Amino acid sequence: MTSFAYSPKKTSSLLLTSLLLGACASTPPAPPAALTQARQAVQSAEGDPMVRTHAPLELKTATDSLGRANAMLAKGDDGPELASAAYVANQQARRAVAVALAKSNDAAVAGSVAERERARADQRTQELASSRKQTGVAQRQAAAAEQVTEIAVATAAGAQADAAKAQAELSALQAQKTERGMLVTLGDVLFELNRAEVKPAAQQAMRKLADYLQQNPKRQVLIEGHTDNSGGSALNDALSLRRADAVKAALLSAGNGLPTVAISTVGHGERFPVADNSNASNRALNRRVEIYISENDQPVRPRR
Repeated sequence: MTSFAYSPKKTSSLLLTSLLLGACASTPPAPPAALTQARQAVQSAEGDPMVRTHAPLELKTATDSLGRANAMLAKGDDGPELASAAYVANQQARRAVAVALAKSNDAAVAGSVAERERARADQRTQELASSRKQTGVAQRQAAAAEQVTEIAVATAAGAQADAAKAQAELSALQAQKTERGMLVTLGDVLFELNRAEVKPAAQQAMRKLADYLQQNPKRQVLIEGHTDNSGGSALNDALSLRRADAVKAALLSAGNGLPTVAISTVGHGERFPVADNSNASNRALNRRVEIYISENDQPVRPRR
């Protein structure tokens, strides 16, 4: 019978080799840069008490989107759809922070306005109480003044409610405030490859945006189409314009009565990327449609 000599050095080497192989087998794939950025943005938003207080729904939307992106990575899907999902989660997290800040500021302003209105009403009430002691005419004037005050307060409250409703509608579309107006970004996942027909998944967003424009008829809209650098520039220019026109048609179809002249389209092709086109993830970010909404009745300022 053959005997084997015990070697501590040889046994330790085998054990170390087994541990290294096990570690390599369990190392998960590194997430793409877009997903890393999305995770950081969502984590930052979750840690902000103001966001948790004033924008819980927007924060949940961003968290759910990040969860879908993480699930794609866990399944081994690190292509354009993962990049688009990560980009959407990143934008939603930023939007949650912006909505929280806006609502916090609105609450402070509303409180200040209400306090001034109450002070004015108290002062007027005191003046009217003094007048009532003099004549019956003064009493009638006091009653009329009180009604005017109530109407003024109700009007201010109605204006604040309308502003809050408009803000909520844009928040649902993850709109961002820019120097050119409010921006709504539609990712490449809303179109088939090299096609311009809007997918059915975008119809709900089109209806929400159409409803907002119907309630704000003085707003002007500029729809910009963008592509990556794949293909020739002439092809990309044509494709980007076709996609912008398709979004316009979807908006008009979703909102009966929308004024056609208030919605303009332009195709920029590959000229204004948001990321370099060195990989598939970045190219997916560049394939997008951006919808700019003016803050008044003036046209949206074009790109410089």
